[in-house]
Amino acid sequence: MAYSLKEILKSLKVLFISKEDLISEKENNILNIFFNKVIISHTSGIGIKKFCEEHPDVVITDFDLANGCGIELCKKIRKHNPTIPIIILSEKKDEKYLFEAIRIQVIDFVVRPTKAEDLIYALNLTAKYLLNHGNVTIILSNGNIYDYQEKTILKNNGTITKLTKNEFRLLELLISNKGQTINKEEIESYLWADEQITESAFKSLFSRLRQKVGKENIKNSFGIGYQLV
Repeated sequence: MAYSLKEILKSLKVLFISKEDLISEKENNILNIFFNKVIISHTSGIGIKKFCEEHPDVVITDFDLANGCGIELCKKIRKHNPTIPIIILSEKKDEKYLFEAIRIQVIDFVVRPTKAEDLIYALNLTAKYLLNHGNVTIILSNGNIYDYQEKTILKNNGTITKLTKNEFRLLELLISNKGQTINKEEIESYLWADEQITESAFKSLFSRLRQKVGKENIKNSFGIGYQLV
């Protein structure tokens, strides 16, 4: 099941460290579409300073920087945060550089000039990594926030509500298909496989989830299915 890249990354900050003349309009546009905030630095020194000040969720850096090496910068970042996802961009295709990137456990190594599909693929890997290892939050349409790691809803009034197993599985199914209508049979198959479920139990699950996340977030198209709006 493919998670929505935009929904996962949209609440996060990315630190982009690159020589000024190498940053393309394409790269800038993609990052601004997918992230809540894009922090740009043109040198490794300022990059590590902004990393410590801004506490980004993702780092993207050039292999070659104006006053240093991207690999050395990544090693410094790893000392501050051993698990933060890092993507390296490079004009060099030499296996030597790829092996160096693997040693510091980067998410992906993207060759420049950057193709949109390659950068988006790397960001998709980043989103999946964060879902499995990081603290990812999704801002719902009414402003409530879902925490993937804690399986909780933070409401606008500051209260935190824990979701049950089927509630968070259902919500994550709806998030991953946001804007699309999912019919009752697909939901039953995903949540209960071959197990028989009564109509009242099905409706009760949706009722509880809507109460917790906000009724306006989940649309019920009678006779068709359900969708997250």
